[in-house]
Amino acid sequence: MIIEQAGPIIEGLYMVGPAAMPVYLLDGEKPAVFDAGLAFLGKIYADGIRQILGHRQLHYCFLTHSHFDHCGSVAMLKKSFPALQVAASEKAKNVLARPNALALIGKLTRASEPLAKSIGVELAAFERFEPFEVDLTLKNGQCIELSRDLTVQVFETPGHTQDCLSYFIPQKKVLLCSEAAGIPDATGHIVSEALVDYDQYYASMSRLNEVAYEVLCLGHRQALTGQDANNYFQDSMRHCRDFLNLVETSLIKEGGDVSKVIARIKAIEYDPIQGPKQIEPAYLLNLEAKVKAIKKRFDNKSQNLEIAN
Repeated sequence: MIIEQAGPIIEGLYMVGPAAMPVYLLDGEKPAVFDAGLAFLGKIYADGIRQILGHRQLHYCFLTHSHFDHCGSVAMLKKSFPALQVAASEKAKNVLARPNALALIGKLTRASEPLAKSIGVELAAFERFEPFEVDLTLKNGQCIELSRDLTVQVFETPGHTQDCLSYFIPQKKVLLCSEAAGIPDATGHIVSEALVDYDQYYASMSRLNEVAYEVLCLGHRQALTGQDANNYFQDSMRHCRDFLNLVETSLIKEGGDVSKVIARIKAIEYDPIQGPKQIEPAYLLNLEAKVKAIKKRFDNKSQNLEIAN
């Protein structure tokens, strides 16, 4: 099953907020959310969480990475739930302490205002991004106990970003992988999200594919169960290989000109999409990073072939 709207996914697990920018709420003795979406959705997230928890407190916010559309409403959630502890990787904590990173998060947050309109959020409720503290740093293999029968297992899954984490709830067989395994667009195409290192990204997907999950929660648009969840990683890895081939072929055709490759790929995978989609400044920033990561890999491979010959 493909779930594309707020509400229960399985018992005790909920999608909160618009499916395009969801947070996932895991209920239990110490309720937790995974990611914090966009700043202007903070009140919507907080209200949705309260509808489920009532007067109970939210204990944890587990961040997958430090991008503006995954940590935007942390400050709002901390105000709404005073006991909230924010957990992230050490690398994410360091990123979120850098003035230039915070400035970029603020800039992209402001650029997302048109997206607010497109998904029906009144701009009167628009919240600016506010910096926040990471309370708990996480490492690969670490387990956080939410109750005697509910734990969160941490996986380091670099490739999308260097600070990217995924989370597994073994008792419920739930895997929350954010953008470590790509995101389906409106056409069903799974967009590859290898921003920093293609081989790391592909290796992270391969590793997550070995996890014994039954429910898969993506960073945008969808949660999946049953056969849809089981098929996802194989499909995503295939799309990822196709994207690698597209970029390498485009680099050859455009003589290595990154700007021309970006324009070529944007015309194929972004421009034809009608309706709500990732804001263009963020899309172009990510696409440039993906093309440059593959170009670096391509150039290294070519150089190694020259040396071998």
